[in-house]
Amino acid sequence: PGDLWLLGHHRLLCGDSTVATDVERLLGPVKPLLMVTDPPYGVEYDPGWRNQAGAAKTKRTGKVLNDDRADWREAWALFPGDVAYVWHGALHAATVAESLEVAGFTIRSQIIWAKERLVLSRGDYHWQHEPAWYAVRKSGKGHWAGDRKQTTLWHISGKDQDEKTVHGTQKPVECMRRPILNNSSPGQAIYEPFMGSGTTLIAAETTGRVCHGIELNPAYIDVAVQRWQKFTGKQAVLDGDGTPYDDLKTKDR
Repeated sequence: PGDLWLLGHHRLLCGDSTVATDVERLLGPVKPLLMVTDPPYGVEYDPGWRNQAGAAKTKRTGKVLNDDRADWREAWALFPGDVAYVWHGALHAATVAESLEVAGFTIRSQIIWAKERLVLSRGDYHWQHEPAWYAVRKSGKGHWAGDRKQTTLWHISGKDQDEKTVHGTQKPVECMRRPILNNSSPGQAIYEPFMGSGTTLIAAETTGRVCHGIELNPAYIDVAVQRWQKFTGKQAVLDGDGTPYDDLKTKDR
């Protein structure tokens, strides 16, 4: 905890996105206009039972910290920009919307990711979609860069995720890439307060944006850094002394 990694132009902090000093340390003088995030959903997601039931094609065993919580207003309040895309669990949509509104945002649209296949559920209905709120600060601008053909229904394949990880709720990169293309320009900073396995980081890398991310769980910091290194062929280094990630991990073994 506390390590700040430099991944090319990107920055990734092992810290807490609800703590002002952590966010300030990550961002410094940079003020990202866009936040694209996939926070814990408040559903206490446990992929283990799906693996036991034979329903999962990949063995994702990673439990997500704070996944019993859906209201992250403290994190939204510390984001200095105007535009937010927040993926969330459908049953907690009202809670997430309220948390954004309390933090000064206005909901503009709800995006629906239509999955190719259902996700096995213990409920009466099996889920085959996930929603995201598209929100803009009441006094801000949407910074729209997309065309006029966009709709709120996104058919995105769950197969092509660039890298299979153990993260229990990993999104396809396209779920993060599309908001980045629609509401930012090349070279601009993107903020991800819940980095997880690094999907937003990869989306920023592929679109020429600069990702500033925070992740609370050191294990997922490792997943995100290793994923980026494998994807780019480059080496992440520790802020301050410039120690290469691989060198530090070799010492830890």
